[in-house]
Amino acid sequence: MKRRDALVRELQSAGCLPARELASRLGVSRSTVVRDVARLREAGVPIRLDQGGYALAGPESVKRAIDTALRGRHVLRVEYVNSKGVPTVRDVEPSVCLGGRGGHWYLVAWCRLRDDVRVFRLDRISWAEVLDERFPEPGRDRLAELAEAVGG
Repeated sequence: MKRRDALVRELQSAGCLPARELASRLGVSRSTVVRDVARLREAGVPIRLDQGGYALAGPESVKRAIDTALRGRHVLRVEYVNSKGVPTVRDVEPSVCLGGRGGHWYLVAWCRLRDDVRVFRLDRISWAEVLDERFPEPGRDRLAELAEAVGG
């Protein structure tokens, strides 16, 4: 169990790691990592497989991905579940993360799916992945739309 705890700690600190890298960090084989991930999933640990490797799903990994995307001006791919429970996968250009309004956190971003500014409640983002693609500094029109979305 200690090895599986260490695996979870590695994912918490690194975000997303391929099985090969996890195996190297833990001093075990790749197949051991795959087995451990399967057992952790069976035990209810929210581990998902991304393009870049294994990652923890859930609020902390979502916040970490948003922070990374905001700092580096990277496009963020999210699965967003609307108020009716319908999920959509969207690529967004994050602008700012806000707290408030009933104790919820919100992400204000340019949504490529809707081709417009959208405000996403963080607790409705089931997973988030930082893409390699970077987006340019927004122009005046987009800045005005972003400011309007946050009440500025």
